[in-house]
Amino acid sequence: MTHTRTTRLERGRSALGPALELVHTGQAPTRAVLTAELGVTRATAGAVAGELEALGLITVDAHPTAPVGSQGRPSHRLSVDPDGPVALAAQVHADGYRAALVGLGGNLVATAPGCGTVDADPAQVISEVVRTGAGLLRESGRRCVGAGLAVPSAVAEPEGTALNPLHLAWQAGAPVRDTFRACLAEAGVTHPDGSPVTGFAANDLNVAALAEHRHGAGRGARHLLVVGTGHHGVGGALVLDGRLHTGSSGLAMEVGHLTVDPGGRPCHCGSRGCLDVETDPAALLAAAGREA
Repeated sequence: MTHTRTTRLERGRSALGPALELVHTGQAPTRAVLTAELGVTRATAGAVAGELEALGLITVDAHPTAPVGSQGRPSHRLSVDPDGPVALAAQVHADGYRAALVGLGGNLVATAPGCGTVDADPAQVISEVVRTGAGLLRESGRRCVGAGLAVPSAVAEPEGTALNPLHLAWQAGAPVRDTFRACLAEAGVTHPDGSPVTGFAANDLNVAALAEHRHGAGRGARHLLVVGTGHHGVGGALVLDGRLHTGSSGLAMEVGHLTVDPGGRPCHCGSRGCLDVETDPAALLAAAGREA
């Protein structure tokens, strides 16, 4: 590497993370767009893109072509490396779990469902889903750079505990993050150098909102409101100015426990007529005269 190239890369090294995020979320499809978004010179953007390509994170086309009818110099196209690293994604819900490998760009690499019931011991089901994910990693041969666990409960920070797993037989305050990290270590989910992969835990609707904001219906929006339901219950999440809003204790968007019918069905939270039990799939099936 020449001294000039080295100098450019050193100037742009702090831009490696932002540059990868721009490509990862589809906001920088070309090097010209990357240059403009980062506010750097073309040479620096080229050095940054080259470094990300050398790390196996993105691909840069070697022979850029301009669309028919366009003017100006064609720009190199950028895309995530389809054979790049993955994150292990795990979800636990009332009727089981799912493990998946997700690559840059939000691309689903592999997925596997498992079990029909969730044990009352969080460590049991978290261990099962991690072992399933570890199996996917072995089969794929892909490099794992992180892991995330989604649970149907608000997760307190910085403790990493499940505050209200109402649709599971778990006790409130279950240490889901620490359990998840211990299970990752036990299953041998590590970086290539053997160092432990960091595991995160969060509310399932919160991580769904982040995914929608980065790759789905909310891409490009400053603010996003998500209200969703899975097998049981109703949850909500809010993205403000591109950041997840969880409040001081992680309970900011527990919309499922807004009372919509004071004389309605009894709720797991101890109240009656909550959105959680009046409008979830089980309630809609009951209203239609069908068994859940």
